[in-house]
Parts: sequence; C-alpha cells; structure tokens
Amino acid sequence: MNNIFILLGPTASGKSYLSYRLANDFDFEIINADLFSIYKYLNIGTAKPSKEKFKNYQHHLFDKLEPNESYNVSNYCLDTHKVINNILQREKMPLIVGGSMMYVFQLLNGLTSSYNLLNSDYDLIKYILGKYDNKDIINSINNLDSRLTSKIEINDSYRLEKLLERLISKEKPQEKKYNGLYNDNKFNINILFINIEDRKILKENIRIRTEKMINEGLVNEVQELKKRYHLTEKHQSMKAIGYKETLQYINKKICLDELITLITVSTQQLAKRQITWKNKFKINHLIAYPELDYVKLSKYVNQILK
Repeated sequence: MNNIFILLGPTASGKSYLSYRLANDFDFEIINADLFSIYKYLNIGTAKPSKEKFKNYQHHLFDKLEPNESYNVSNYCLDTHKVINNILQREKMPLIVGGSMMYVFQLLNGLTSSYNLLNSDYDLIKYILGKYDNKDIINSINNLDSRLTSKIEINDSYRLEKLLERLISKEKPQEKKYNGLYNDNKFNINILFINIEDRKILKENIRIRTEKMINEGLVNEVQELKKRYHLTEKHQSMKAIGYKETLQYINKKICLDELITLITVSTQQLAKRQITWKNKFKINHLIAYPELDYVKLSKYVNQILK
C-alpha cells in the first residue's frame, strides 16, 4: 500500500518536532506544506529548518522559488504529486508537514474548476493582482455585490484570483485540472492533526517565538531581501506574516514595539483560522497539544504500516 502521511496543525504547535521524530523512526521524507517556506531566503520568519536538519533529513519543496516569483495552489498540487510519486518509487514514505491548510485541502480533494479565459484575460487578472492588494480588490468587488466576497478572507489570494476569473470569464468552467489524492485509489491517506486543547499555551508560544525571530535578525533578513530583489508589499513572498509587518517597520510606518505586537497578534489570528480547518479534514489521528504524546503517535503509525 502506498501510504501518505500528512501532519497538520497551527503554527508553533510542534509540527517540526514531531516530523523529525517520525523521520528518525520510519522511512519518511518530509514534504513542505507551508507556502512561504517554498521561497528561498525566507528563513527566520518562516521558522525554516536549520542547515543541520536539511543535511540530516530528506526535504522537498523548500527553497524552490526566488522571493520575487509567484506561486499558487495549482502549482503546489502538481509539484507535490510529482514528489510523492518519486518518494514512493524509491520505496520511502511521504510525510507532508505544514500549516497552509487550503493548499493541503485542495491537494487532497482536487482543484476548483478553472474558467475558459483568453490570454488577454489572464494578463488583466495579473495586472489587477499586481497593482492592487487583496483588501482593495475585495472592497471594489463589494461595491458590485458583497455576497461574492463573503467567504473570502483577506489573505486568501487563491480564492480571490478564482473569483476574478469567474467575473471576467463569460464561458462555462472547464473540468478540474487536478483530481486530488483522495481520487487516486493507489494512495492510502493518513491525516494526523495537532488538536489544541490549551490555546493560552499556544498563544504564549507564539509570543515567545515572535521575540526570538526578532532577536535572531528578522529585520536584517527582510532588509537584505528588499534590497536584493526590490521587494514591496505587492510581492507574494512579502505577504507572509512577519515579513509584511517587518516591511512596515523598515519603511518607518511602525516602531519596534508595534512590530512585535503586530506579528504576534497576526500569528495568533492565523493559528485560530488554522484550528478551524480541523472540521474540514478527514482526520485519522488526533495529537493532543501541548502533550504531543509521541509514543501514542508512533504506535498509530506502526499499526497503519503493519
């Protein structure tokens, strides 16, 4: 059986810790499921694995893109599917780890329909997304019909792009471009989800991690990226929590205390949204936080593999 394990949970909940313990005990190779860790040089703000971890464990879909490039869920699904097949062909097991819940959900269930668009339509959409931020686009669409954006969060660039395609296209949608792992009978999917039983501890861990990132040089990292790639808040990589706020600090729009507060609060809000995804996945095994009982988890994995 081609087993695929997926370890999900909110930011700062211990996914990396568990993934490396699993990789020590089983034939796992780690596939990144954090959108912004796909970018090169976004290290501190994404809590990317250390050089030592990269050396000692097999990782995939990290450091794939330059910081001035764009990426979307369709790219992620196709890239991940190729990596999964490659890992299985070498008789290893994929362990997908991350917190980009929507990307993993689409990977499992398939992509929403795409619309028949002319090249000029795609150019227009690219122009709109490049010139205006998500908030401006949503406000503009709200003037037309607020119901269209009622289920789109401010950072959900993928759904916003699909809405623009639907608004611009006059044709019926095409069939799905990617069917999803659940629709491929050769895979046995096992979803592990870190269940937050004490949110106060998670909030405190996020605060501590934010201060650690600042102390480790997040500001210098963003300054170098901005200088090297001429990055602005319009670039996708700079929409990551930690990076967009640091850009504001570098541009003298906020002070250092405000920077720390903004990153902390934004990360806590992200964690809250990630937790709500629990009800959308077909979870096979819950991992209680903050205990993170590895013995119980490893027994479950062993049971699946027998």
